[in-house]
Amino acid sequence: MPISRLSTLPVTLIAGSLLAGCATTRQIAVDYPKTETVAIKPLRGHSAVGGDDYYVQLVSDFEFKGDSALKGGCNEMGGHYENGDLSAALVFSVHNETLKLKREVSGFLYQATTGKCNFKLETKKANLTPWLRLDTSKDTLIDYNFLTSNSHEANLSQLVEDVNAASGLFALTGVGAGMAVMGKLAGNWVETSPQVVAKTPAASGKYSSESHSLPASVVLAGDSGNFNQSRLAVYEVVEGGLKAWSSEAKLLGELRIYPEVATSLLLKTAGDTTPDAHDLSLDELWRAPIQTANGEVSLLQLVNQVDPAAKPNLQPDWRNYEEVESQCRRLKLVMKDLGFNKFDRNAVLYYFLAKSPDWKNFNISAQKAMTDEIRPKLLEQYRAKDFSACLAAEDYAAMKSMRLPVNTGQDWDNLTSSRQKKEGVISPIQSAARQFLSALQNPNKDEAARQLYPLLNTEKSGNGSVLLQNHLSNFGLEALLQVPNIADDGVVVTAAQLANVFAALNVDSFSCARPAQEQGQPMANIGIMLFATKPGSPREKGGALEFELVQGKIGRLAFQHPSFRDFEQNLADYPDLGGCRIDAEFINRLH
Repeated sequence: MPISRLSTLPVTLIAGSLLAGCATTRQIAVDYPKTETVAIKPLRGHSAVGGDDYYVQLVSDFEFKGDSALKGGCNEMGGHYENGDLSAALVFSVHNETLKLKREVSGFLYQATTGKCNFKLETKKANLTPWLRLDTSKDTLIDYNFLTSNSHEANLSQLVEDVNAASGLFALTGVGAGMAVMGKLAGNWVETSPQVVAKTPAASGKYSSESHSLPASVVLAGDSGNFNQSRLAVYEVVEGGLKAWSSEAKLLGELRIYPEVATSLLLKTAGDTTPDAHDLSLDELWRAPIQTANGEVSLLQLVNQVDPAAKPNLQPDWRNYEEVESQCRRLKLVMKDLGFNKFDRNAVLYYFLAKSPDWKNFNISAQKAMTDEIRPKLLEQYRAKDFSACLAAEDYAAMKSMRLPVNTGQDWDNLTSSRQKKEGVISPIQSAARQFLSALQNPNKDEAARQLYPLLNTEKSGNGSVLLQNHLSNFGLEALLQVPNIADDGVVVTAAQLANVFAALNVDSFSCARPAQEQGQPMANIGIMLFATKPGSPREKGGALEFELVQGKIGRLAFQHPSFRDFEQNLADYPDLGGCRIDAEFINRLH
């Protein structure tokens, strides 16, 4: 008997009838699919959708509508359905040529025999696909086949049993529970796994079928994409009885086909939330369970099963940058071929590289980069080893979004800029100090005066002059300068007078010069150096010399006690400042 066309339904229904004539019959009908398009959400904090952002799993689920079938009158006395063996089934056919994926999944099974209440409706949520990366899932196509039969010789329950058996076996391949791996390797597993084939009932005219294709569930275009969610309305249709030419359709429910998404860190993070990978270890990641055709294996075992030609060395010489970078790239490619997205890949890569000193140097913290133990030239060397043969800018961005402490290109630009600002403070002090010390250490007073002249300047007396202050004890500076007294704010002296003072002081050695500091920050125009004197000097042991720059020239000099500005504590807190390290032994000579 051909499938009935019901005028009461908005769209043609696919159905199998039970009996002809005036008998009361019951049948199951499925409406044509209705599709809803939903935009794929970009990850939080992002404006675009990337095929490497998400995993997606296509799911079917039966959603009941209205009263349950049992409320339809099973306890009522009276009419019942005539003799018949009705069975109806909907089976999905899923295929993805890229991954060599081909499988069938049952949507529902309906069976009914004589009697109003002798029926069975089996529905359950079913995973139509494994978890696939978004860019791979777009190649997945789904057809559905709706079959009905009114003969016990072509009962569709056996077909559904075979489909379910095949689906159960599929869950034990490399695409099952845990992390669903789909890529080149997993494709090989699917291709070589034993297959259970669902046997379609013999063509006997005792069943009817109709097949249709659903729209692609995942559509990507540039930086955006859409999910297509389909709904198949399922009806129970009663015909005949006292009203031979009438029919009544009741909506049982809808079969929904929709995507579920996960950003993962090995499938632990769902929705559009970025996984948090900051408190893990490589050992923990290696132990993550993966289902394969041979049972559950760890992620480490999975990686070790790849083709030896592609397999990375997971224990390289960590001090050999080129070797580590090369093995990083091999691991990255293997993880991508296995179907892992950028978050899972880069979490593994981060903790793999964590044993490399070059990796630690490249991801130096801003605080450590500002210390004077790390000179600008060394920072440049750190940045040069950026693992660019393995990692791209988007890899660093993915790591950073997972709260992993890495330096992106922007981070390095900021580090370099901050360091240059600091060097901009320190360099003028160091440059002036080098020229000043060169002049002071000249044993010839006249030559020393000529060297000092272009370095000194005061607003009051011009070039070759400097304001000299004494905050040390009275060591006879007035006598050395041949002045009656020195005011509290100091006295302006010439380059020649200054050369005479230092010649008379009989200095044994000078320390390097470093910026003075206030609240831990180097001052841009004031430097300090220490000097130690020889026996018989007017200033026993020595002291500190502070100099102040005004428009690039020294406008003020002050003899200071080493404790001035808490200089000694500053040396303890910052032993190396601007490349100047003063040993404790030098300070002890001044006590």
